[in-house]
Amino acid sequence: MVFVCLLSGQTIWAQDKTITGTVTGASDGVPLPGVTVMVKGTSTGTSTDFDGNYSLSAPSDGVLVFSYVGFTTQEITIAGKTVVNVSMTEDTQQLDEVVVTALGIKKETKKIGYAMSEVKGEELAKTNTVNPVEALQGQAAGVSIGASDGGMFGNSKIQIRGISALNSNNNQPIFVVDGVILENNVTGASADWNASSNDFGNILKNLNPDDYKSVSVLKGAAATALYGSRGLNGVVLIETKDGSASRGIGVSIKQSMGVDHVYNQPDVQYEFGPGALAGYTNYGERDADGNYYRFSTDQFYTNQDGDPTKINHPWGWAGYGPRFDGRPMVGFDGEMTTYSPVKDGVLKAYDTGWNTNTSVSMSGGHEKGNFYLSYSRNDREGTLPNNTFDRDALMFRGAHELTDWLKADASISYTLSTAKNPRNDISQLFFDGTWSNYYDAEKYSQRQYWQAAHGGVPNAAYGDDYAYVPARGLWFSYNMNNNERNEEVIRPIVRLTANVNDWITLTAEANMNSYNVKTEVKNLGQGFQNEGGYYELGHFQDVSKTGKFTANFQKNITPDITGQLLLGAEAWSQEKSQTRSWTDGGLIVPGRYFLNNSKRTARTEARVFGTKKINSLYFLSSFGYKDQLFLDITGRNDWSSALVYSNGDGNYSYFYPSVSSSWIFTETFDTPDWFTFGKLRASWAQVGSDTTPYFLNQGYNLDTYEMNDGTFIYTNGISTTAIDRSIEPERKNSYEIGADIRFFDNRLGFDFAYYKEDITNQIGDIPVPAESGYGRIFTNIGTLSNYGVELKVTGTPIKTEDFRWDATFNYWKNTTKITEMHEALGEYKVLGGYVNYGNFRVGAVAFEGGEYGTLMSDSKPKTWQSDDPNDPRNGMPIFVWSDSRRGAYYERSYEVEKVGKIQPDFEGSLNNTFTYKGLTLSVLLDARYGGHIASYSNKYGTSYGWLETSLYGRAPEYGGQSWTSQYSDTQGQQFSDGVIPDGVFAEGQTVTAPNGNSVDVGGMTYQEAYDQGFVEPTHASFYNYFTNSWGQGVVNDNWFNEVKYIALRNISLGYNLPNTVSSKIGARNFYVGVNARNLGYLYNSLPNNLNPESFRGTTSTESFQERGFIPYTASYTMTIAIDF
Repeated sequence: MVFVCLLSGQTIWAQDKTITGTVTGASDGVPLPGVTVMVKGTSTGTSTDFDGNYSLSAPSDGVLVFSYVGFTTQEITIAGKTVVNVSMTEDTQQLDEVVVTALGIKKETKKIGYAMSEVKGEELAKTNTVNPVEALQGQAAGVSIGASDGGMFGNSKIQIRGISALNSNNNQPIFVVDGVILENNVTGASADWNASSNDFGNILKNLNPDDYKSVSVLKGAAATALYGSRGLNGVVLIETKDGSASRGIGVSIKQSMGVDHVYNQPDVQYEFGPGALAGYTNYGERDADGNYYRFSTDQFYTNQDGDPTKINHPWGWAGYGPRFDGRPMVGFDGEMTTYSPVKDGVLKAYDTGWNTNTSVSMSGGHEKGNFYLSYSRNDREGTLPNNTFDRDALMFRGAHELTDWLKADASISYTLSTAKNPRNDISQLFFDGTWSNYYDAEKYSQRQYWQAAHGGVPNAAYGDDYAYVPARGLWFSYNMNNNERNEEVIRPIVRLTANVNDWITLTAEANMNSYNVKTEVKNLGQGFQNEGGYYELGHFQDVSKTGKFTANFQKNITPDITGQLLLGAEAWSQEKSQTRSWTDGGLIVPGRYFLNNSKRTARTEARVFGTKKINSLYFLSSFGYKDQLFLDITGRNDWSSALVYSNGDGNYSYFYPSVSSSWIFTETFDTPDWFTFGKLRASWAQVGSDTTPYFLNQGYNLDTYEMNDGTFIYTNGISTTAIDRSIEPERKNSYEIGADIRFFDNRLGFDFAYYKEDITNQIGDIPVPAESGYGRIFTNIGTLSNYGVELKVTGTPIKTEDFRWDATFNYWKNTTKITEMHEALGEYKVLGGYVNYGNFRVGAVAFEGGEYGTLMSDSKPKTWQSDDPNDPRNGMPIFVWSDSRRGAYYERSYEVEKVGKIQPDFEGSLNNTFTYKGLTLSVLLDARYGGHIASYSNKYGTSYGWLETSLYGRAPEYGGQSWTSQYSDTQGQQFSDGVIPDGVFAEGQTVTAPNGNSVDVGGMTYQEAYDQGFVEPTHASFYNYFTNSWGQGVVNDNWFNEVKYIALRNISLGYNLPNTVSSKIGARNFYVGVNARNLGYLYNSLPNNLNPESFRGTTSTESFQERGFIPYTASYTMTIAIDF
């Protein structure tokens, strides 16, 4: 009886016991909200609140189970205690980690049959970039990022697993934010002159990175098949915070402050000042006969009136003058200065940029619902005048269980941003002769040098001071003009989810993305009293709407087999429109900006160019066997309005299937304890792409024609490009195999993928006979093939109670080839640049059997080829000789041939993270090996004599030959700037020897002709100029190079204060961190210290051209974040 009473008493006492405690992270001591706390063997449980606290009733001898995503589940015996505090450690295996996949479907990673990458939102937010594309650099294998050439808010190019379209404008992935598709249109810039002058970026700059919860990169077709035609180039999924992990109300405050510092420049030579190249000197001292010493580059440009020598003269664009020696001289501004270089002149043209970001958020949750509310303000000022950006972003997201079976969640984000005056990289002016190594940008960017008293730019015709200071108009434009773009983005989402029973769920969703852009251009006239001027107003609107319905059936078919069937329907529509009005002929009243102030009738254009609809049906069928073998089968059918002809015909319906599977063989077989996890995966899929609206159904083109009296008449016409009415949508067939293997409790892991993709039915234009009435016709023109490998290696070399070192290494290699091309395109199709014209005479081409973006040129040096295979001259370059200038330069072959390629051999990254208690240090490196760049800066900087490569041969210390001339007009003159080029004179080439005789030197090497006294060394200035010039230059290592670099991309250091400290101000977490980005290159293969990421343009085939050095700019940010 006593025993029974005691047992009863114990039972009653256990039922009444209240257990409380706090759950924190073991590594940093930060409270963990949303941890599930259950009494083992019962349904009794709760979750921790924002401060990591919990309270529940449990028997005194019970066991509490603590579980949290990403952490090891712990079981703690109560043993009579009333307070149970728990310190949870991160899960080293994380085999049940859940990630977001296509259409927002959440899956355990072990069940996924294709490669994908996920990055935590907080890691991307640390980079403090405006564009989320930049933040992804080096974070995922298979993802290549091209830096922005438009400054802080410009477009950044992203490419996933190579090229999918011969149309180089269509290789960007889509971004999907909480299910809403955002088009990553990279427009507004080109690789042409002043490439970045209108690069305002796109809609992505309006996203607030502080709202990111996670970012997933879907790379293969199997991963993106459920997105149909829009998933051809890959998908970047952004899931925002929703407060679902919260219990109670919490407030977070985050303040970031940063600076942008231009810290490095190309290697400018500071030895020689302005002057003509040898053979062209027509100024300075004269000999006894009154002739200039035209082959001497030591001459100063002297004034005939006896005034002091001016630093600015007709040959000021070339840097082949005398050595700097500090002598008195008249400067650009007419004031006395010294003949001395201005060191780091490029850097002095830039200011220090700054930025601030204030973010406040509130979140909360309970058993029935959750919410997240945030506001952020971002202000930035760039490194050039009037280059600014500001953004206000507001977001609300919430969910609530209306009944036991019906849940509603909704969100809305609203963003306003203003971008002003995109960066126009001015550094090219230092290398093309506009500026020079003695131009003081810091001085001459001051107002008195670029704005005259009458308001316009100083001009000698008006008797203005400073009329000869270079770049007056440039600084005037930067300071007085305004090119502004205001953007408004509204993105509402509403979703209802009905749980019909425990295995059937119905979901209905509607969302919209409204993107409104207003542009305004104000240009003040640069003439006398600001004569001229320009004003423009524009408006662009892009509105997309989506309606979705899904039915999800999920049930165990047998005890060993799980099954899921998802059926969905979607209707998507998009409308784009644009209006633009501008003044013509200048402004009537200078500085007054309205359209009626136009001297001539203001111009206007308007168009609707983006009405498109896609209706879709899709399904996902998933099976699992004994939690070790998984199979997914998907299918989607799109009906696209863009492929419907006006008569209703067309190939507008297309089906995209996919199959993916994974096998966790470590669950099937007994493996050693050190073999933690092993998974094999394989997939096949087909996705595709349609085309743009109105592509198939052409109408009249509207235009205007100006009459002699300045009035306009309106005209119309038809396109000269016809459309093939049997055109097929592009299709990608993708195959992928891979493995995920982990050892030693996840201390070492390997994730490998191999893929092959065939993209058929490429759409492009081909020529047609003129008698057809058209010049070209759009049709299917070929097939691309991508194949590549990706490797991710993860490891934890050191792990102790307080210290941990984690490392992640990514490697990827992709090759894109053209396996089929329409015969009407001839030998090759030019994709970008020009193979036989322009500054580089280098173009990216496509030809059957070749690599995409093979670089070809007609400007390789012509080489000697004799019938004798043993002739040592075979392959040597052939010279052209100038008798009047007594110099040789290489002859162009004028045969279009391969010189390089766009595609890199491989890319990679290495991220090391060191954690000691609450302190975390991360260092990210990324690298590229291979692919070529044609550099404008190096080509003309060398040709015009301003970069260090132009020093070759100009003095003995730079390899220059010394000799005493024997020509009659230079008899006895000593030179030390000689070059003996490596090459052969062309057959039949004659030269006038120093003795005055004409000699045939055809077939001789230069050294042989020199040794026999037929020629003297070529002056280095002549050789450097003509070897690299626009008209005669050849492809050479001074400006056409293979790109290889290792970049120190990002360093972050953060500290989470101990809870004992943060709790004193009522905070549950207090974080302080600093971040440094784009710190430089540990290795750079390019000459003259050129920025290896100075690629211009927005398309994949422009990414070999550098037309103006993008400055080395490092960003430093300090962040304080407090959670209450």
